[in-house]
Amino acid sequence: NILKREGKDTSFEEVRAFYNEKLHPDIIDLEDQNVWKNIFQDGKFAGTFQLTQEGAQKFCVKAKPSKIDHLMAITSIYRPGPLSAKVDKQYISAKENPDEVEYKNDILKKYTEDTYGFLIYQEQIAILAHKLGKDVSLDEGNKLRKLLTKKGNPETTKKKNKIFDKFLAGCLEKDFSEEDARGLWQTFEYFSGYGFNKSHAASYCLISYQCAFLFNYYPAEWLAAFLDREPESRKEQAITIAKGLGYEIERININTSGVAWEVSEDCKTLVQPLTSIKGLGDKAIEQIINNRPFATVEELLFNKDVV
Repeated sequence: NILKREGKDTSFEEVRAFYNEKLHPDIIDLEDQNVWKNIFQDGKFAGTFQLTQEGAQKFCVKAKPSKIDHLMAITSIYRPGPLSAKVDKQYISAKENPDEVEYKNDILKKYTEDTYGFLIYQEQIAILAHKLGKDVSLDEGNKLRKLLTKKGNPETTKKKNKIFDKFLAGCLEKDFSEEDARGLWQTFEYFSGYGFNKSHAASYCLISYQCAFLFNYYPAEWLAAFLDREPESRKEQAITIAKGLGYEIERININTSGVAWEVSEDCKTLVQPLTSIKGLGDKAIEQIINNRPFATVEELLFNKDVV
């Protein structure tokens, strides 16, 4: 739809060229504040990956993300474990008052400042165990991340205690009190139950941002694609969203409607496709398109090439 409006060829090569010029991870501007404000902060989420649920949308608007790190934290928190622990509300409060977040030392600050002191990612537990412990290898830190999720196994407890002893020794050497070190370890255990993989969060949020970028700069074309891909069970809600954003919905026209949602020339109207007609299959649509226009309903009903 974008290429058609720009008068370009819609071949695979042109689509790939558009992606490489506008959306490629090495090219797209992840700090474009127009995208962050107009989509993520103002709550315009039609079809935006990871933000199709009302709860996630409300959380995102309240958290006011302005960079990819914020979005990674928001989408990682919006899962049953963190939500049940009310991490979403705590995160919003910490983000609004970053100067009030306390860090025990510079190492903790370095690896949790982006998440305002919270352990949200599995990698944070691994790296902190490695950096704070005495002779705790990064491999051991990664093993700890997995061990913490396993409860009640004597062999697991033995391995975990071995790492804990080295962790405690390292913390004491770095001016932690024993109470603070044990408290941090308990935090590891608490957050390990719902820690999310940071690399997954980053790749998922890149897709979310690409969606938002398209919606911000090509809203009509994005909404047409959104309407086209939404399942029938959510189609009515999707149309309501489009109307709420100020777009008209053109009724199906047997002589002009295509096989996908399209955009009017003035980009203010979304045109319903023939595929919106319940029970009308691909073969029938192909025959209709190949034999139109029809001046009367009889011309359609009694056309020998439309069966």
